[in-house]
Parts: sequence; C-alpha cells; structure tokens
Amino acid sequence: MAIQIKHNDQRAVAKTGERQLGPGRSRPNNIWQRFKRRIKPEELVFFFSQLSLMLEIQMSLRNALENIAIQTTNLNFKTAVRAVIKEIEEGRQLSDALGHYPAFFKPLYVSMIKAGESGGYLKEILDRIVEMEEKRLALITQIKTALTYPLFLCILSMVTVGFIMVAVLPKFIVLFEGKVHILPWTTRFLIATSHSLREYGWAYLIAGTGLAVLLPYYKKSEQGQAVIDRVLVSGPWIARIANKIYTCELMRTLGSLMASRVPLLEALEVTRGTTGNRHFRKFIDQIVAHVQAGGKFSQPLADFPFIPPSVKQMVATGEETGNLPKVLLRLAKFYDGEVERNLKAIAAKIEPLALLVIGGIVGVIVTSVILPIFKLSQALH
Repeated sequence: MAIQIKHNDQRAVAKTGERQLGPGRSRPNNIWQRFKRRIKPEELVFFFSQLSLMLEIQMSLRNALENIAIQTTNLNFKTAVRAVIKEIEEGRQLSDALGHYPAFFKPLYVSMIKAGESGGYLKEILDRIVEMEEKRLALITQIKTALTYPLFLCILSMVTVGFIMVAVLPKFIVLFEGKVHILPWTTRFLIATSHSLREYGWAYLIAGTGLAVLLPYYKKSEQGQAVIDRVLVSGPWIARIANKIYTCELMRTLGSLMASRVPLLEALEVTRGTTGNRHFRKFIDQIVAHVQAGGKFSQPLADFPFIPPSVKQMVATGEETGNLPKVLLRLAKFYDGEVERNLKAIAAKIEPLALLVIGGIVGVIVTSVILPIFKLSQALH
C-alpha cells in the first residue's frame, strides 16, 4: 500500500513539475541548479549504449544499472538511475521504472523498451534507441555548424559598425559642419544615425534588452509558437529543409516503434508526443482518426501539403506490401542524407553572402565619409 501511494505521489508531483528525484532531493530552486539538472543527449547515448553492452555480456539488469550510476557524473541523473535500480529491486519492469522519470527518459523510449521487454529483445531495442539518439544529436550538430559562423559574422559586423558610428564617425563630422546640404544622402543618413546613437544610446540599449528578455516569452506563448510553427512549414527558404527534418523525425520515430512491434495506434500516439510542430501533430491526429475508422495509414498523407510527394507514394507502397516499418526507416535514412546535404549547401552559401553583406556595409560607410572629404579638399584648392 505504501509503495502504491509513493508512485501515485510521484505521478502527481511530476505533473506539477515538483517531482522528487529521490530521498531528500527535490526540484532545484535556483536557475543554476535547474540548468545543471538538464540531461545532455550524450549522456542518454552513454546510458543506453552501456546498458546494451552490459546486457550483451549477460550482466544482470540491476548490476548493469549500478555500474552506469557509478560512471555517471550528472548528479541528478545519477540519483534518477539509483531510484530506477531501487524500483527494479522491488520487482518492477525497466520500462515502468524509467516511465516515472520523464524529465530524463522520453515516453518514446519507454514505449520501445516496454515492447522489447514483452518480446524478449530488449538489447536490440536499446541499440535502436542509441541509433535514434545519435542521429538526432548529429542533426543538432549539423544545424549548429551551419549557423555558428554566419551568426558570428553578423555579431562581429554589428559591433564593428556600432563602433565606427559612435567612436570614429563623429571625428569626421566636424569637417562637414555648414556643408551638410551638399553631402550625398548616404553621408547625411550616417551623420543622423551617428547622432541618434550618441544621444539616445541608452534608449536603444533599453529597447534591445527588453526585446531580448521578452522574445523568449513570446516564443513560448501560444501565439508565438503558432507563428514559428507556421513559418517553419511554409516560410520561404526555410520550409524546404524544415519539412524534411520533421518528415525524417516522423518516419524514424514511427518506423522504430512499429519495427519494435508497438501497435500502430499506440505508435502514432507516442510519435505525436515527440513532434515539435503543431501542424504535424494535427496531421498525426488525422491519421489516428482515420485508422480508428478503419482506413489505411497512407490515405491521409495524400492531402497533407508539408510531406514530399515521394514519401506519400513510398508509404502507400510499403503499406500495400506489408513492409511499412521497413519503408519508414529507409525513408528516414534517405532524408537524413538529404538534410545533411541541404545544411552543407546552406552553410556554403551563407558564409560568402554574409561576407559580401558585411563588406558592402563597410564599403558604404567608407565611401560615404572619404569621398565627401576628397570633394571638399578639391573645392578648397
């Protein structure tokens, strides 16, 4: 009875965000502790890969988890693993124990492990989870790599232009006093901008700080998330690669679950919870309703505009031949390569374009200052 109450409390507290990680360890109170509480993808890969290896050499599940807990450096994750060990010692399944800690173990992986336990192929499921997490980590790394250098160039250019406008340009403005009417419009614009930055710099600073603080709140709001989701699936330039990423994640998750012999409807529900875009979540809801009504899985795909036509045809063929999980996983693998190539192409185009824009801005500033000086010196002579 006490054990039942304990787990009911855990579930209730997890819903309110105040679930305890173990005896005497409650939810962190300050920002730094909350930051440390997060688990990195690399730590999940380590956990599942080590667990698979130890089960392969026929180590008991309890000893395998104990060895992982010893090697884990994340204190909160270590506490969660030890709590899982305690539940397994009390006779619970691994999937049930992991399901009590959704902050660390996603429902997707819990469902796959549950299917592996039922079918007696837990190690194969763990290997598949490792593969999924590694692909997800590789995708995040590719996106960061494609955006880091252009972002660095943008920040550097903003700092450089700001320094020129505030510290350098005012030294030349004195040369143009009384002659503003004969200056090019670009020079007059730079003079006005420099004056505005020097006089009202505090206002720009407050506005920039306020924008930086409010943007995350807007992003998390219902309205902000709706705008972001719409831009990602239908915005110019970005939609092409974003839809491939969402399609790839959908195919991989659903294919992995079905290959693990998770029933289709249950697999769809789990996949919905892992999908980050509301339009793809609504699409999965449509598939669930259609399948529950006796229809085929592939039929709703024909009307969904954000999935490539080739995927629709391949899924329909896979369903007709009874090879749907295999087809979904092959499609995910194909689009992994497509996304990687697209990201590399974007990075290759952004870098020279960013340099060209920065060079253009600096060129406009230099010509707007130097050329009028030459003209004034020639007029004086």
